[in-house]
Amino acid sequence: MAMQTTVIREKLHQYIDSSDEKLLKLMLALAKEYNEDENYDYEFSEADIKMLDERREKRINGESRTYTWQEAREHITNKHR
Repeated sequence: MAMQTTVIREKLHQYIDSSDEKLLKLMLALAKEYNEDENYDYEFSEADIKMLDERREKRINGESRTYTWQEAREHITNKHR
């Protein structure tokens, strides 16, 4: 069952009232990022577009491949053993 907004606010106020400076800074950064994200508008550079086009072309031509999540996880796990 989802918490109601008022309950969430009350819990957050309790955390804020009893938290240390580190947690307060973290929560402030999170709130700022969340609010700024609404106006976030990223544009790819020409270099980004060129790289993406090259990768797409290699994939289409069979020069590169994609991996399933399971394959990628196994590859990463085996590489870091």
